[in-house]
Amino acid sequence: MTISKMWKNFGVAPLFTLLFTLLVSCASHRGAVPETFPFKFSDPNPHQLAGAKKYGIEPLEDRSELDRVKHRLKHVEECEYYAVDPLTHSVPYLTPEAAKLLKDIGKRFQKKLKQHKMGKHKIIVTSVLRTKDDVRKLMKVNSNAVSNSAHCRATTFDLSYRRFKHVEGAQANAAQMKYLLGEVLSELREKGRCSVIYETKQTCLHITVRQ
Repeated sequence: MTISKMWKNFGVAPLFTLLFTLLVSCASHRGAVPETFPFKFSDPNPHQLAGAKKYGIEPLEDRSELDRVKHRLKHVEECEYYAVDPLTHSVPYLTPEAAKLLKDIGKRFQKKLKQHKMGKHKIIVTSVLRTKDDVRKLMKVNSNAVSNSAHCRATTFDLSYRRFKHVEGAQANAAQMKYLLGEVLSELREKGRCSVIYETKQTCLHITVRQ
């Protein structure tokens, strides 16, 4: 059937509506973000510790020792790319390399949100540098905590995969944002920039810099 006959048989308006619907459907399908999380992040603690020992500081006994290493670290506070939870068992400091990794994760995450025309959100940091004293206290309330933690070397931080801070635009789907965060971490992990553990009890991603 020729195009002219189609227009004659179906009419201009119905045919235009059909074509428009098909185009919108295809565009929507191409831009759809999954709500399942297929990424298997299970880099073991010994693997993360190897990188932490190579690039991080010596563990601090308690927070009174923080002043002597602050000049080597970056202060972690809310910025354009991430928010920071109130910290109860850690202090907001990272090595320069780990701080850069955190910022890059936030930037890449927001770029993906923009590509998918989703509202602007920030990732949320839930834990940063821990002293030995912090770890001892945390082990009393968190079964996932270990005495020999990569967190003690300022190379490691945790990001929530369940909560994101809404900034502007539409409130995005949390499961889809979790997928996009996983996609960012998978890409950076493939580049050799980080190790990642998916923690189910704490609903966070445990990330250690590798460069």
